[in-house]
Amino acid sequence: MNTIYWVFFIGLLMNIPSLAPVLFIRKASKNVKVSMALGLFLLNAFLVLSLVMVSQNTTQKYGLFPVWLVFAALGLFAVTLVPTIKFIRKHLTIGKSRAVVLSSFLIVYASRFHGVFSDVSGSGYIVNGYNAAWTFFFLFACLLAYLGCAGSKTYSGYSASSSAQQSDYFKPTKEYETQSQIDYDIAVKGRSVLSDPNLSIVEQQRYRDAIEKRDN
Repeated sequence: MNTIYWVFFIGLLMNIPSLAPVLFIRKASKNVKVSMALGLFLLNAFLVLSLVMVSQNTTQKYGLFPVWLVFAALGLFAVTLVPTIKFIRKHLTIGKSRAVVLSSFLIVYASRFHGVFSDVSGSGYIVNGYNAAWTFFFLFACLLAYLGCAGSKTYSGYSASSSAQQSDYFKPTKEYETQSQIDYDIAVKGRSVLSDPNLSIVEQQRYRDAIEKRDN
């Protein structure tokens, strides 16, 4: 029993390097970074748990886990994935959100590559059903995270995807955005928000007035 606890403890310690992408996030408060790191840590723990159980049950290499335990692991991963992605997308852009989550997943994969692909007899790395299934389900989890980071904020009841199909005359702009949203964008992006090429003249003036008011 102590061996199981020790393996579980080592498995959690191996997830610590996967939090490194959070350190490279700029223009985010310390509390936000801590919350992101905690969410990614739990997400990676349930990711590894799901990968191990699903891969072993698929290949039947080390014996089957109870079906309810497999679904419980998958459910915990899904339940943790949704709020974690939503929280990250709230504070980061689509590209940065994908970079943080996927790079964290890749660090988890790299840290366990030797244990998953190495031969027990010590003859080197091998490809078998277990590590192939492990990699396949890992890529599937990355796909879910990639799709989960998609989407954009809505303006005046229109989404970014739908507004792109409209003419420039009917395209909604931040001229009609609430002041709280403008303050939020400035708090996250700072003066760099003025360099957005998609901003109209009226939008730039509203953001410039808000920045000057904040500085004063």
